[in-house]
Amino acid sequence: MKIIPSGNSSSKTVQSAGVKVSPSGISHISRTEVPTIIGIDPGVTATGFAIIQDQKGICTGTIRPKKGDSYHKIEEICSALEEIVRQHHPGLAALEKAFHHKNVVSLVRISELRGAIIHMLIQNDTKIVEYMPTHIKLTATGNGRASKPQVRYFIERIFRLDGKPMSHHAVDALAIAYTAGRRVHPRLERAND
Repeated sequence: MKIIPSGNSSSKTVQSAGVKVSPSGISHISRTEVPTIIGIDPGVTATGFAIIQDQKGICTGTIRPKKGDSYHKIEEICSALEEIVRQHHPGLAALEKAFHHKNVVSLVRISELRGAIIHMLIQNDTKIVEYMPTHIKLTATGNGRASKPQVRYFIERIFRLDGKPMSHHAVDALAIAYTAGRRVHPRLERAND
C-alpha cells in the first residue's frame, strides 16, 4: 500500500501495517464543542482523507493500496484509516453519500468499501455523518453544481494551501470535512479568517 501525503502535512509519521503514513450523528455533538473531523473520500484505487480541527487543516493525504483483488484493497485502506483515526481521535467522520454510477460494478465496490469504513469508524467510537455531493459543493463554493476545479479553487483558498500539491481525492476529503465542520458549528468562519 502506498500513502501519499499532501503538501500541507504538519503531523508526525504514523506506522500502518509496516507502512509509514505521513499524514499530510450530528445530534450527538454539542454545537459549542468543535470536534476534530476526518473527511473521507472513499475509492478502491485511491482514498482521500483529511483531518481538520477548528476548520484548520491538520493533515491530508491519499491512500493507494497495492494491486490485488478489491477485498485486499479494502482491508489495506481500512487498516491505514484506522491508524489515522487512532492517532488523531476524531470526534466526527464525514463521508460523501453514495450516489448513482453508470458502472454498476464500481458502485458495488464503492459501497463495499464504504461499509467497511463505516464499520471501522463505529468500532473506533467515531460518530458518522454523510453528505450528498451537491451539498458539499454548495458549502465549499456556494454552488451545488460546481465543477471539481471550482471546488479545488475554493478549498485551496479556504485552507490557504498556496498551490501545495494535493490529489483530487485529498481535496475532496478536505471539502467533505469542511462541510461537516460548517454543519456542526455553523458560526465558524472560513478557516484562518
